[in-house]
Amino acid sequence: MVLPDSTQLCHWCEFTSVHPDTSQLENLQRWAELERAKRQLLFQLEWLDFPPYLGETGTEFPLEFQFLAPQIDDTGKQIPVYTGHANGVITINLMEADRVFRERTRLELNEPQRTLIGHMRHEIGHYIDMCYVQKVAAEKYVEIFGDPNAVSYGDAKDLYYKQGAPDNWAENCVSAYATMHPMEDMAETMNVYLDLISIARTANVFHYSKIDISPRANIDKFVQDTLKVAVVVSEFNSDLGLMPLLPEQLPQSVVDKIGFIHSLRGSNSNGDSPPTRRTFFFRRHKTEPQVQ
Repeated sequence: MVLPDSTQLCHWCEFTSVHPDTSQLENLQRWAELERAKRQLLFQLEWLDFPPYLGETGTEFPLEFQFLAPQIDDTGKQIPVYTGHANGVITINLMEADRVFRERTRLELNEPQRTLIGHMRHEIGHYIDMCYVQKVAAEKYVEIFGDPNAVSYGDAKDLYYKQGAPDNWAENCVSAYATMHPMEDMAETMNVYLDLISIARTANVFHYSKIDISPRANIDKFVQDTLKVAVVVSEFNSDLGLMPLLPEQLPQSVVDKIGFIHSLRGSNSNGDSPPTRRTFFFRRHKTEPQVQ
């Protein structure tokens, strides 16, 4: 969105560096869905006073988003788009905004959920891991998730897709995919933490509960109280034939990982009201984003 009487992009649009060709109506609709999820993510991070911020850490890889549609090459073969993160750039396949495509992919990969906000929360976990955690809490990270340099990411990925996750993956990880590599464990845990915070805050806003979601919250009690809310909502979902929100319980090893993510937050927010506005280190585009 361009601000009224200005060529300057709004606070949230500045993070999108590439968007799809909007001459196709379906692309415009899908882009709108992705922008909605992106804004939801960035608003939550700002509300929670999450790093990185310019005053606290520097990075040569400022955050940006690219929303790309698969293309057809000269031979008529489709060039795939892979959702992921690399050096500050979060790329999302535009087709993820198509509900039929997303559900088909979810079933193929045997995932309990597959959502746009889930993609955003997972990939931001990779970004924060790269440009902040590895600089300020690397030793604790290894203690909690394992050494990311102990095994090649490519080898770990090949092994995961060949053999799958261990049968007991739920004892130590939030998802089967999290077992693939420490970096994926971190990103998946970030996703679940932001899910939990979002559920708790909504419950608080509507006076259903009073869950402490401040940086000083006891993480065990926070998780326990939020899962109680999630169980109730999951029952409502079941009444309508929809999927549950989250597991009914999480093992202590997973709660400890969630606690590590929680410890990364700044101290300027209580979770229920926004912190004093601070400048994200994230990218600022002074011109319109590129069209794919």
